[in-house]
Amino acid sequence: MRTCERLVKEGRFVPTNPVGILTSSYRELLQNKVPLLGSSTACLVILDRTSHRLHTANLGDSGFLVVRAGEVVHRSDEQQHYFNTPFQLSIAPPEAEGVVLSDSPDAADSSSFDVQLGDIILTATDGLFDNMPDYMILQELKKLK
Repeated sequence: MRTCERLVKEGRFVPTNPVGILTSSYRELLQNKVPLLGSSTACLVILDRTSHRLHTANLGDSGFLVVRAGEVVHRSDEQQHYFNTPFQLSIAPPEAEGVVLSDSPDAADSSSFDVQLGDIILTATDGLFDNMPDYMILQELKKLK
């Protein structure tokens, strides 16, 4: 995510294409001379304040909710290969290449839709979504007002 953040700060992205940011960031990490080994799911959201549109890219079981007037109006789709095996970006040690499960950033589910003043955009990992049903999340979000 730090690489994604840096690309955005440097203006090296298209605001309507969060998959592009994810792809560029992942490619940079793959080309590092000292590889960062590991894997991660990813959820990127870009709010265009001028057009009032939200552009999203979600890979794996992290995700987002958009809440309007106390109701969930948009949510990301969870991506899993099978139970407890979400889509993810991976950088494996050389001896494990081809053995470690890794997905392409292009596999991210992307969407674009209008948002309204007062909408709440919540991004979270499966740690939240697996353990709190929507009604509990909505109860907690009501406390923000």
